[in-house]
Amino acid sequence: MIEQQATVVEVDDDRVMLQAARQSTCSSCQLKQGCGTGLLAKHVGQRFSKIVVNKTTDVEIGQQRTVVIPEQTLLQGAALMYLLPLGLLILFSMVARILALGDGFEIILGLVGLLSGFLWVKQRLKNKKDGFQARILEE
Repeated sequence: MIEQQATVVEVDDDRVMLQAARQSTCSSCQLKQGCGTGLLAKHVGQRFSKIVVNKTTDVEIGQQRTVVIPEQTLLQGAALMYLLPLGLLILFSMVARILALGDGFEIILGLVGLLSGFLWVKQRLKNKKDGFQARILEE
């Protein structure tokens, strides 16, 4: 399980919205003073993510709670969001190459495959009610 501390910012009858500070590896890196990413993170400041989970326990606004996401769910989500669109890009480009449509059509069909992959992922995640199945850890 991947765990993250978050603050409850909104509570509905069946959902809880939490706000978690985004963690960066820059704080533990030895080169953070000379690294562009470390300098940018220092100037931008701390950023937050909002997480919506199903309400399984009574919580109050302002409480600190631990949010957990199963590793397998996170890996499946990453594969879905990254590998599927890239796979479709390659597949559509290969089809254009096999049909000998020319370089221009390979590029166009590759982009069509990439965009259709992104749209399919977006539609699938919108229709899936539980999303990545994040939940509040019972304490």
